[in-house]
Amino acid sequence: MDKRERPIYKAVFFSEEEWQIVAKKMQEADIGSYSVFCREMLLNGEVKHYDFSALRELSSNIGRIGVNINQVAKRCNENHSVTEADVQQLRRNYQELKSLCLEKLTKMLRKIC
Repeated sequence: MDKRERPIYKAVFFSEEEWQIVAKKMQEADIGSYSVFCREMLLNGEVKHYDFSALRELSSNIGRIGVNINQVAKRCNENHSVTEADVQQLRRNYQELKSLCLEKLTKMLRKIC
């Protein structure tokens, strides 16, 4: 045990009812490790949980626009030209993504602060 970052071990006993409360709080905080949950509660007095699912959606949208850019680049390399419609489509996609990013990040920051 002497190679562990946290070598001090402490045990706690719970009644069945108390454990159900702890387990529910761990589930709400989306923390699967009892040790992590206890450490956060004891050291900080609270467990902060942030939902970053919106970032996954943003990442997907960014990937979609990346595909569009690659398609335009391929067309440009093949034809040695890009149409105005291609450029306008990329601009619309970029503006859409930018506003979506700002909206999602603003919502996330409101939840955190």
